[in-house]
Amino acid sequence: MPIRTLSQFWRADWHLTLVLVLLAIVIFVLFPLSSRVMLGGVAVQLFFSFILISGTALVGKRRLLVWLASLLAVGTAVTGWLRLFVPGTPLTLVAISLWIGFLLMLAGVILSRVFGEGEINIHRIQGAVAVYLLIGILWTGCYRMVVELDPGAFNMPAVAEEGRLMARLLYYSFVTLTTVGYGDVTPVNPAARSLAMLEALLGQLFPAILIARLVSLEVSSRVAAREPAAEPDAREQSVDGR
Repeated sequence: MPIRTLSQFWRADWHLTLVLVLLAIVIFVLFPLSSRVMLGGVAVQLFFSFILISGTALVGKRRLLVWLASLLAVGTAVTGWLRLFVPGTPLTLVAISLWIGFLLMLAGVILSRVFGEGEINIHRIQGAVAVYLLIGILWTGCYRMVVELDPGAFNMPAVAEEGRLMARLLYYSFVTLTTVGYGDVTPVNPAARSLAMLEALLGQLFPAILIARLVSLEVSSRVAAREPAAEPDAREQSVDGR
């Protein structure tokens, strides 16, 4: 019963707004604080664990797929918590890999909900914005994996704390995604440069394609809503003509 209630809760359109709010808190409040406040990393992990575990109900009605997503989310949450207290290269690579995998799945599921059947409303638009933010977080994980394999992958001041490093990579990710390019952090490793170019390209194409698609769906839904209303008028005119 609780699982069914949670699933119905996350299948409502307005849950997309909640996902956007949670992501905004994590990105613009908790991640910057994690580099300054001792408990900031714990707060980030708490919010992120809630997004991971609760978001598994978005996957769909297939039980096997839901269970696979749940295992992936729990694994990501557990390794994330362990990484706070037991840092290490193998654990970091596993945690980031699970993180990237789940974020990819979550972004795909949200997009399927945004472009699914039904009216285009404000919640679906906010869900599309949430996917845009997920792209920035996802690339942060990719950059973190590159740094784990090559500590000199980016030209930036060296930091020892995990919270400061993630906050800096998140900042660089969104600066690249929005193509602002301040230049205070620059990629040196070839893999980091390729990721940066791909993110910048995606940051330009995603909003343009997304807006065009949402506008076309909105126009189509309005046209479809007006067509049934035109039939009675035609019938009335035929009766009057007789």
